[in-house]
Amino acid sequence: MQNYSENSVSDDVDITPHVTGETSECLGRLLIGDDEPRLLNSLCSILRDKGFEVDGAQDGDAVCQRLRENAYDLVLLDIRMPGKSGLEIMAWLKETGVDAPVIIISGRSDYRIVRQAFKLGACDYLRKPYDVDELIRAVGGTVLERRQARSQAATGWSNPLTGEFFKHTLDHLPDLVFSLDERKCINYLNHHSESLLGLPTEELIGQPFSQLVHEGDIVKLPLLFGKNEVGEPVTQEIKLKTYHGGIGYLDCDIKVVSPREANTTLTYAKPPPARPPFLGIVRDITEHKRTLALMEFRASHDTLTGLPNRRLFMDRLTLAVSQASRNGQKLAVLFIDLNDFKAVNDTYGHGIGDQLLQKVAAGLTHCLREGDTLARYGGDEFTVLLPSLDEKKDAATVARKLLNSLETPFPFEGTDLRVSIGTSIGIAMYPEDGAGAETLVERADMAMYAVKQRKKNDFYFYS
Repeated sequence: MQNYSENSVSDDVDITPHVTGETSECLGRLLIGDDEPRLLNSLCSILRDKGFEVDGAQDGDAVCQRLRENAYDLVLLDIRMPGKSGLEIMAWLKETGVDAPVIIISGRSDYRIVRQAFKLGACDYLRKPYDVDELIRAVGGTVLERRQARSQAATGWSNPLTGEFFKHTLDHLPDLVFSLDERKCINYLNHHSESLLGLPTEELIGQPFSQLVHEGDIVKLPLLFGKNEVGEPVTQEIKLKTYHGGIGYLDCDIKVVSPREANTTLTYAKPPPARPPFLGIVRDITEHKRTLALMEFRASHDTLTGLPNRRLFMDRLTLAVSQASRNGQKLAVLFIDLNDFKAVNDTYGHGIGDQLLQKVAAGLTHCLREGDTLARYGGDEFTVLLPSLDEKKDAATVARKLLNSLETPFPFEGTDLRVSIGTSIGIAMYPEDGAGAETLVERADMAMYAVKQRKKNDFYFYS
């Protein structure tokens, strides 16, 4: 697939408002806000070539002014812009009641920003440099839903398969579009069915829609179709089977509506009923979910060791304290510091130091239960949460295992080098050493320093 960055078009592309005129070929009117002229040019050019009418603006205030003056089917916004940022524009849309769906396009991958954008009403998020197919799929699907909603509001009923506009849109939309008969069997699929599902359209026509659904998600179908039977559109996240080189699964958003009638110019397995019960759009969100999951993982885990970071550790500790309070149980917090780790970096280099941290993390992990948490707290410091303990001695048993796991020098592949590292461990117990997460960590840290002052390679309880 082709990726477009800010260097993909020349500087002479005009980013001023471009009006194509209201023709049957116009798929929708778009507004793009981005302060990078070359990227703005690229987006305008690509989407105009696909049949959209496109206006461009290079700062947030200009975006808001265009939204005051014109109606748009979709707005594409960068997060960072002069004047108002993308998030500030979305907040302004809510405050003023301006009706315009928003897709965020940004080079920033901060999970918290993405989550805030969705809370403010963004309908999708695309990351720079964007993939053209993904861009067209997101824009086309959103505009189609927008036009359908306007048609329903204007006429009081939905007729999305009627007319050249919808036929043209369905033929070019990368999303899978389908309709079902009264038995919930497939009687129409657009051209995207084979590329998405890996099966020819003729093999799917007449088959129950449920045959495409992952067995674990069959239970979602009654809700997906049930509301439509009383005229309510509904969207469900459902896994669909795909047959590219064997059976696999795609995470999809499926939106189903109940049109009053269908376009007889479309090819059906048999003449459609006067009122086909279900029309649906399938959007593949597999990569989108992977991206969000990766961003969330990176925000909560250490990149070197893959362990939970300090923030995730404190979240889990706070939850564990709350549960221990309700259940009358004990828990322990262990604060672990590697002895003389700076000397390892100074002697062998940071490459060996990083590998040693990874080996230490793996060794410590093997000493813990499935419900325990080992985190990299920072630098050469680690913390351990031991929930649901019966006795204080249980924490001591785990501490000895952790110490023993570091006794044997660590080998390094491709070299004769073997590095030893000692550790000091401080332990704080709930509830006797503190009732809050921050207090327990501080007191475990204090106990660890007491070990360093007296003797290393040992553990002490806070007292």
